[in-house]
Amino acid sequence: MSSARPECASNTVSVNWSSPAPETCVSWRVRDLAGQDFEWDWKAGAPILRDLTPVRRPVADSMSRHAPVQAHCQTTGTRLILESGLEYELARELDRDPGVVWIVAQPALMTFVDGARHVPDVACEHDDGRIVVWDARPSERRDEKFLHKARLTEQACTEVGWEYSLYDTAHDARRLNMLWLASFRQEPSWPHHGARLRLEAACRKRATVAELLQLDSGDGHTIALMWHLLWTSELVVDLDARITADSVVRLAGAGR
Repeated sequence: MSSARPECASNTVSVNWSSPAPETCVSWRVRDLAGQDFEWDWKAGAPILRDLTPVRRPVADSMSRHAPVQAHCQTTGTRLILESGLEYELARELDRDPGVVWIVAQPALMTFVDGARHVPDVACEHDDGRIVVWDARPSERRDEKFLHKARLTEQACTEVGWEYSLYDTAHDARRLNMLWLASFRQEPSWPHHGARLRLEAACRKRATVAELLQLDSGDGHTIALMWHLLWTSELVVDLDARITADSVVRLAGAGR
């Protein structure tokens, strides 16, 4: 079974089907930009993600297992209100994916024929038109109750032409690398065309981080641009290993 994945997220998995196809969703309740809740009529086609806002606003209290997280999203130019740090990791992976054109948190309240209800964590739209609905849940916390809802959600998404995936906790190296690169998500405001060309030329052949750092003239501009291009995936490094001076950097699309 195919499944969409944030770029390079090797710990992202799809639902493991071990039972017959479950009942389908009987209600998709969404919220529009004006804050009005209503049941979506699929006879009118699929909802436009850009026209949706979260169906609930997460809050923290003494009984909460997670604290809400506000994350700036480059893809949408807005802040996403997420329900946990793991959801933030997922949103950060999607925000970095150049193929993702829109992201919305808590996109719908789904009610199934057996009475189960579920609000997926995130939905995203890709530039090829695909819609992927995501739940972020560590594998050790995927009990049978959650997996039942995950199976129902996947079946409901399949029936309307959407996709569904699960996101697991990233290991420490990737998490720290992503946290560092996110600091350089903003494109440099200074003129940097020449520095970009130098970095791209160097990365068409084998180049290390140390070699790219040496291209800087001393003002730090080329260094900052290098990190930004690694964030945007225009330059590529192995994010599943600790980035060091010896890490190899290549131009996206170039041979390994």
